[in-house]
Amino acid sequence: MDSAEWDAWLAGKLDRELGIADETFAEYITQLCSEDTMEADERREVIVEFLNEAAEGKPVETVVEEILVKYSEMRDAAAAKEIEEKVRLRDAAKQKELEALQSGTSSTPDTRAGKRALTTEEKLARERVLAQYGYEEDEVVETENGEVEFVYKGKNDGKGADIDSALLPKNDNAERVKAEEQAKKAKAAAEHAKNVQRNKELLEKQKQKVEKEKEKKRTQKKEKRRM
Repeated sequence: MDSAEWDAWLAGKLDRELGIADETFAEYITQLCSEDTMEADERREVIVEFLNEAAEGKPVETVVEEILVKYSEMRDAAAAKEIEEKVRLRDAAKQKELEALQSGTSSTPDTRAGKRALTTEEKLARERVLAQYGYEEDEVVETENGEVEFVYKGKNDGKGADIDSALLPKNDNAERVKAEEQAKKAKAAAEHAKNVQRNKELLEKQKQKVEKEKEKKRTQKKEKRRM
């Protein structure tokens, strides 16, 4: 069921079960159903209160429950379809990558695990730090790239130190992720408060509209009686 089918189903449901033909009621209920920041009980309570104003004594609880179940089924079906599409795209990408590897034209960059290689400036700085803190040269080795590198023993005090780590830039990924999560939580809380206030305002407007319609009907009945 797509959004157009849902709109048609909901409008028909309200008209048949409660005698509500105004499309704004269906639009508002759809908005409440799609509100992720609302708890299920809160959503149900708001919709029941909203429809009670226009149902003129007709029981709305059963209708509301059917609406919520139907919307949940539609949402789950849409989510399953989205997951299926993502899996299809992922499998297609993997197949394309496999074909590229087999043909020897893969564009995937070759990456190596572990620490990144030090630059010339960082190597010189490391040598100075090692010499300054009393590390003793153990041997001179040649790397895979043909570069000469000094290997040092630990200090005699047995404490040791990770000089490479001290010279490399600090990895602040964890701090950045934490800050982003806090920002998301704050934004979600603010959005929830905003939506709650908006729903209250919309509900109040709908109540006023329903009350005006009732008053209009009462006036028409009085005029007919006089005639």
